[in-house]
Amino acid sequence: MTFREWTEWLRDLPWLLRWFPLLVVLRPLVDSLYFLKEVSPLASPPYLVGVITPILAIAAMVKFRSPPFGKVDKAFLHWSIIVLLNCFFLLLYDPLSILTIEFLLKLSLPVYLFFFLRIFIRDLRDLHGILQSFLYAGIFIVAILLFEVLVNPIRIEESRGLQRIQGSFGDVVSYGMYITFAISAATYFFFSRNHVVAQNKRLILVGVVAFFGILGLVNIHHTATYTVFFLITALFLLFNFRKGSPALGFAMIVIVGIGISYFGSSIVDEKITPLIETDLAVYSGDEDTDRLLHGRVGRWRVMLEKFSSENVPVQFFGYPLKFDYVFQFIGIGSHNDFIRMLFATGILGLILYVRMLVVVFRRNILLGPAQRFLLYATFAALLFYSISVTPTFYAPFMYFTMAVFAYAALPENLRLRWKNQEF
Repeated sequence: MTFREWTEWLRDLPWLLRWFPLLVVLRPLVDSLYFLKEVSPLASPPYLVGVITPILAIAAMVKFRSPPFGKVDKAFLHWSIIVLLNCFFLLLYDPLSILTIEFLLKLSLPVYLFFFLRIFIRDLRDLHGILQSFLYAGIFIVAILLFEVLVNPIRIEESRGLQRIQGSFGDVVSYGMYITFAISAATYFFFSRNHVVAQNKRLILVGVVAFFGILGLVNIHHTATYTVFFLITALFLLFNFRKGSPALGFAMIVIVGIGISYFGSSIVDEKITPLIETDLAVYSGDEDTDRLLHGRVGRWRVMLEKFSSENVPVQFFGYPLKFDYVFQFIGIGSHNDFIRMLFATGILGLILYVRMLVVVFRRNILLGPAQRFLLYATFAALLFYSISVTPTFYAPFMYFTMAVFAYAALPENLRLRWKNQEF
């Protein structure tokens, strides 16, 4: 999508839908003002957006007719019921607390976003418009990154002997997410626009995004983002061999190989090895297994032991059923989205969540090669981030993921619409 085509698409949207791509573009700016929460939650743009977003999404769901329910919608609805039920339990425990409202908004985020995006995404053009919005959002990220690298870091965090830049975001995960969004969108457009845009132009986009992505990676030192970035790169090369140009795929491997031979050892020694030193020590027997993944395994063990000691209803439906202060168990502190989901929605909720993911993933057989690549990249990001962080608690991550899921849920006639048109 060119900028002109993107603006035309934007103008075609009614205002009750148009706010969403504009929010996607502006979200990095909103998140960079996270520090204002120290003044007051009411002065924090991310908090304000978190309140306004469900209002606008629900207004759109009331205004526009919902699409027919398919298998993905039903699987998502079943999981949504247990999520909303636990939100209700939290509200009964402490209805007037700002913390309760914050968790209600975060827990319900994937639910209302998915059903809103099922109304928003009517065909491939809408999906492309949202992906293009993420590329435009990346311009702000690049500007911050260049300022921090070339001028002066805005904020530095020390971790495992490495200094990690994180701008004015709440954590380095924000940088990592936008790197993931950009490389996913750029590589997807390489495949999806092969009938519209010359190969050289598509390669330039991928190259520029990859350059800034790597520049960000070696400065944020985030293991999960390293993993996801290389997985998406591997998927991109694999799809070039199978669905694209094998000659181009081979040439890319040669170029990557040359780059690794010149710079790989220094990058591994200086940027990657410090991140996995403790894990290597565990495997060699010098450290306890609780130290794996920067101590996360020990935390998970303690949390799971506590969960297993609870009564059956709490284990089955989730910690909010305790009607007690449980926010430390259902928030980002677990550093694992599946464990967080287990505490937040119980065994039933976790089973329904995994079932929903399986139902969505099985839609890959109904997608074209480019859209299948995008679904694979999205799942790679979601699953690998879920091991060490909590992606379902990050709004931009849900914007991207739920947009792809909503497209995958479309019936065939809508998925194929716009496929062979220039946009």
